[in-house]
Amino acid sequence: MRLTSVVLRQHIGFHFKRHWIVQGKRVPSETGATAELAARGIPVVDPNALIRERRELGPRVEVVGQLPPEVKFDETHPLYKREPCYVYGDRNVLLEGVRQAQVLVNTVVYDELPLKVEERLEKTKIPTALDRSMQQSVLAALVFDAEQVKTAVVKDPERPAYKLPRNYGISDERRNRLLLSKLLIHCERFTGPSVASCRKILSNVRFVVPLAKDLDRVQLSLKADTFITSAAAITPYDSAVYRPQDQPLPDLFPLRETVTIPTSNHYEWQTQYPIRRADYRFAHPHTILVHCSPADVANQFETPVTDDQREGRLMLKAFAVAASRARQFYGDSVKLLPRPITVQAVQTDSKWFHFGIYQLNTLDLEAGSDGQNQPARNLWFRKPRMDLYGECGYLVGKPALHEYNRDVLRHLAVFYGSS
Repeated sequence: MRLTSVVLRQHIGFHFKRHWIVQGKRVPSETGATAELAARGIPVVDPNALIRERRELGPRVEVVGQLPPEVKFDETHPLYKREPCYVYGDRNVLLEGVRQAQVLVNTVVYDELPLKVEERLEKTKIPTALDRSMQQSVLAALVFDAEQVKTAVVKDPERPAYKLPRNYGISDERRNRLLLSKLLIHCERFTGPSVASCRKILSNVRFVVPLAKDLDRVQLSLKADTFITSAAAITPYDSAVYRPQDQPLPDLFPLRETVTIPTSNHYEWQTQYPIRRADYRFAHPHTILVHCSPADVANQFETPVTDDQREGRLMLKAFAVAASRARQFYGDSVKLLPRPITVQAVQTDSKWFHFGIYQLNTLDLEAGSDGQNQPARNLWFRKPRMDLYGECGYLVGKPALHEYNRDVLRHLAVFYGSS
C-alpha cells in the first residue's frame, strides 16, 4: 500500500513518534519537596552540577590485554646486524628452481630413486581393502569435510584485473592436513605396529640453518608441516656407487645462486633443530611432509610458480632438516660428515605429489666452485610428479573420485617403512 498522508495519520509508527515527542516536552510539576527539605535544613543540590563536576584522574593503569607498541625494525632492534643476510623463507621460490638449488647447496640430482628403494616399490602391493579405505578417506578429506570458509582467490589469466566471485569450501591448509594425516594412518596400518612404534610425528616444526656462500651470509628458515622422526637413522646410500663427484654443477652465469632471495639485517645467526636433545631416542630425522598450495608460495615478479621451482623449494627444505641435525650432532664447525644423513621428503597440494630423498654428505659449500672436482657432494634423488586423482568433488550432485592413483599410497608406505 502506498504510504500517503491519509494512511500516515492512522499509521502506528506515526502515533508512537508523536507520542514520544509530546512526552519528551512535559514540564515537571512542582511537588513541594524542595520547600520541605529546606525547612528541615537539608541542602538541595542541582544534579547537573554533580554530573558536570571535573574529577582529577589518578596514575595511568596498564590494562591487561593491551597491545604492546609496534616493534621498529631499525638499528635499535636487538637482532640488528650490520652485515646483511639472504634469508630464504617458506614463501620464497628460487628463480631457476632445482638448478639454482644445486649450486646453492652443492648437490647432484638423480632422476630416479635409489635402487633398493625402487626394488621395494616393485615388491610392495597395497591390499584391496586398504586401497578402498584410502579412496573413502580421500573423499572424506576433500569433499565431505564440513568446513566452509572463503577459498583462495582465483585469477583468470586472460583477465587478470577481473575479480571473480569468492567461493566457500574447505581451505587448502585443512585439505592438505586432513589428507596427509589419513595417508599416514593407512601407512601405519600397512607397515604394522613394529614399524609405527619406532616413529614419532611432529607438526609445524621449524628448521634454521645459517650458511656461508661466496663471502655472503645465507640463512634457511623453513618449516615442515609434518615431521616424522625415527629411533634409528636411515642407512645412507653409498656415494661410491653413484659417484656425485664426477657430475658437474649447473652453470647459472650471469646469475648468482642467491638471486631472488630477499636480504635482511635482522636475523639470529644460529642453528635451530626442533628436538633439543641430540641423544634423544627419536631425534633422527626420517621424513618431512610439506604443503605447497598456490597461496603458500609466490615469485617476486608475480609470474606463475612452476613445478621446477616447487621441487627446488622441497629440496632446500630437506637440506635444512639434514643440515640442522648434522650441526646438532657433529657440531657447528663440521664440514665433511663422518656419517651422511638421509632425509625423505614429500610435497603436495592435495592433488599432485613430489617424492624425493636427500642425502647430506658435506656442509662445505665453497669447495668445487672454481670448476675443479669436488671431493664430496650431496645427493638428491627425485621422482616425477604424480597425481593422486584426476577429479574429486560433486558431479551431478553426487560425490565422485575419478582416476585414483594407488601408487601415491604405495610410495608413501615404502617411505614410511624405510630404515
